[in-house]
Amino acid sequence: MRRGGDVEVQELLDKLEANMSPASLRDFAATLMRLADSLDQNWNPERIRSNYPMFSAAARIERNSLVLSFAATKEEHRAKIRDEAIGADLVGVPAWNMLVELFKQSSGGAKVSTKSLQIIARCPETTALRIIDRLEDRGLVVRSQSETDKRVTFVALTREGFTKVGSVLERFGD
Repeated sequence: MRRGGDVEVQELLDKLEANMSPASLRDFAATLMRLADSLDQNWNPERIRSNYPMFSAAARIERNSLVLSFAATKEEHRAKIRDEAIGADLVGVPAWNMLVELFKQSSGGAKVSTKSLQIIARCPETTALRIIDRLEDRGLVVRSQSETDKRVTFVALTREGFTKVGSVLERFGD
């Protein structure tokens, strides 16, 4: 026997299935994962403070991070168009997709779960974890365990990663 909430959820799922394409559903799922990551961290925009010295490249990029996040979103859109036209298996760049997502989320002070990165990168979990290992080995990202759920691992850009991705996005804006 179903409880009232379960019926409402099923009705919502049925409506989503009837009105959304598989690609739109995947985008929606990725958005829900980002929301879950933010809720898991008790995210609060008032707590966001600069982590970088005032006159550093990282501070300059941080001041422009919201504008650059829009550039990152455009880049993701370009990648999605490219993937749909040619096929993600031929032109996919999962590491860059991860870095762009991490940059966008860092603009709001959020960390991103490894599962969210796997979804964003559109690759198998083992591949995503290998990529994260390489990004960590290069000093671009750092991992941390969720304080509320020890099964969840978050990934965030390091200062070097933030600066490198931001520099690329600045160049895209030119």
